[in-house]
Amino acid sequence: MAVIEMKKTRRKRKNPNGEGCITRDAKGYWHIRLTTNEYKDNGEPKYKYLGAKSQSKLIKKKDEYKEQKKNGICVEFAGITVGDWLDYWYNNYIIGKVEIKTRCDYESTIRCHIKPKLGRMKLIELKNIHIQQFYNDLLKNGNLRKEGKGLSPKTVRNMHVAFHRALEQAVNNDLLIKNPARGVNLPKLGKGTRTALTEEEQKNLTEKCFDHPWGTAIFLDLFSGMRLGEVLGLTWDDIDFKNNCISINKQVGRIPNFDENIKSKTVLCSRNKTKTLSSTRTIAIAPQVMVKLNEYKVNQDKRKKKWKEAYNNLNLVFCREDGNYIDQTTFRKFYIATLKTAGIKQKTFHELRHTFATRAVESNANVKAVSAILGHANITTTLNIYTHDSQKLQQEAMQSIADKFLVPA
Repeated sequence: MAVIEMKKTRRKRKNPNGEGCITRDAKGYWHIRLTTNEYKDNGEPKYKYLGAKSQSKLIKKKDEYKEQKKNGICVEFAGITVGDWLDYWYNNYIIGKVEIKTRCDYESTIRCHIKPKLGRMKLIELKNIHIQQFYNDLLKNGNLRKEGKGLSPKTVRNMHVAFHRALEQAVNNDLLIKNPARGVNLPKLGKGTRTALTEEEQKNLTEKCFDHPWGTAIFLDLFSGMRLGEVLGLTWDDIDFKNNCISINKQVGRIPNFDENIKSKTVLCSRNKTKTLSSTRTIAIAPQVMVKLNEYKVNQDKRKKKWKEAYNNLNLVFCREDGNYIDQTTFRKFYIATLKTAGIKQKTFHELRHTFATRAVESNANVKAVSAILGHANITTTLNIYTHDSQKLQQEAMQSIADKFLVPA
């Protein structure tokens, strides 16, 4: 009896659950379908489809997908770029949820710096080293207005705040395992050079303040230490002539214009917010200063009558002839011209604030009171930033020691 050989057929091994089956289409492109352990509303399972030009690349994609899923990353968005995420974050977590100035700073940081350098990189591939190199480059060549010049350490640190915040939200949304911006080496802040006017310079400038109506703003700042935006934002209802005090609760400045229907890139306006929470304050003003401010008001009322209906009455203390806001840039030009007339070398308007703080300390004023007038959160800021060791204070200290321990010659 003939023996019939039974040909053994090799049974195809079934892929492990969720591994999927690799196929190749007519064009030579490789595909795989993976289970997701998720289901549609009708109860049917959801699948993840991956494709690649070669089998090895497809397997690599599959392994990456499994690793991301294992680590809790939202794999449906694993392919988005840094630029895509920053746009999504800005539109959904920033617009309408932060102050307009913060929004402007974040928008500029994203558009002008982060996206051009890192925007095309996949978000999940962004590492600490990429961000460190990015910051280092900003310090060397990041100034977009001056080729070959870098940005200041403070500017880079401000950019880091925005970038770190965006990436932290990506972690919260399960798009990243950890924030790659954590642990970067940020540049140290150097102490800026601030100089106060000498007593003679202050006297010369005070004499020139009343040659022009805007000069009263310079005069007021010398005896109050307000920021320029705060001075230009004052309205007459902030001035209390009866109690000799001024309420500081807003500021004037330019902000980027987000209205597509308006051609101008920026808008000059008053914001009912000061720089910080502690900057909103009420300060006492010397009676002599209030007298000058009252004289200025009388003259301003006379100028208003000349404009009649054309005058835009915004109730501003310091304004243009027609009543509208004064641009900070325009006022700084006037200020520099006034310094020149007084025979003083060019100084920033902010140095008037420094001058006020210095004169106050030299006059043995209470540091806590000075800190409150300047709108600082604590006196440490006042002592570290504004009250530098003037020559006068040094001489007084040295003379005090000599008088106590040395016998007169």
